[in-house]
Amino acid sequence: MTKPYDQAFKLLTEEDPRATLALFAGIPLTVSMDVRVLDREVNLSALQVDNLYRCRTADAEFLVHIEAVTRFRTAALERQFDYVQAIVAKYRMACRSYLVLLTEKGVPKVLPRTIRRVHGDYEAVLRLRAVRLWRIPAARILRLESAQLLPWIPLLRASTEEMEEAMRRLDAVDENALRTRLFLLGGLRYGSKEAFLQRLDHMIITEEILKDSSTYQYLIEKGVVQGRLAARREDLGRLLARRFGPLPAGTQRKLNTATIEELDRWFDRALDATSLKDALK
Repeated sequence: MTKPYDQAFKLLTEEDPRATLALFAGIPLTVSMDVRVLDREVNLSALQVDNLYRCRTADAEFLVHIEAVTRFRTAALERQFDYVQAIVAKYRMACRSYLVLLTEKGVPKVLPRTIRRVHGDYEAVLRLRAVRLWRIPAARILRLESAQLLPWIPLLRASTEEMEEAMRRLDAVDENALRTRLFLLGGLRYGSKEAFLQRLDHMIITEEILKDSSTYQYLIEKGVVQGRLAARREDLGRLLARRFGPLPAGTQRKLNTATIEELDRWFDRALDATSLKDALK
């Protein structure tokens, strides 16, 4: 419609919207109805997606849309639909949409395979591609040999051995930014970043190869290992004092410089030793 006709059409339809509906929509004037004229501008850019990629292969070109949620709520399905609807309206291209579930929190046993929306004459169906990270084997990531993917491993289905392998590879690239991301994502899985760091601390200390790693040193810098050492020293000191009386200054210095392995060994010996000297052999 050319501009003069377009302006005339808008003026006529807005001056008497009820009559316009009777003419074009076939709704008789005798039908009681409240009609409001809304803003004509439809702003699709108000929605901001997590990730959107334009992909081209030899046979096709399409979009890949990814949204991630830390805790599932039913509203996430509605938002997913809104995002894809806006994306398709803007780009007029095929779109594959993925809802990435980072944790099991709130996720029902069965998710719908499609999201269907009907508003009068408008009907649309979106295929729901739900990605449950905890079901993905960590081996899949390890086979790809990409350091950038290693931070995701705490959220995947990973054995202790696979987690240790991930830590070895992080140690090899020695990038604190990747470690920080791994610790952050691990916090989602174990309830808090601190809880995950404590788990790593225990894992690394029991694994000889990792004791001298830069990741272990990173944990030391963050205070995780010191906290565990302090707790062990306090426990052993209390046991020794209870069995053999107040500890000499030299013994306390010895405890303060001991490793986790020494403290563990002395603790076990202190349970049956007949003297303080014998306990600290």
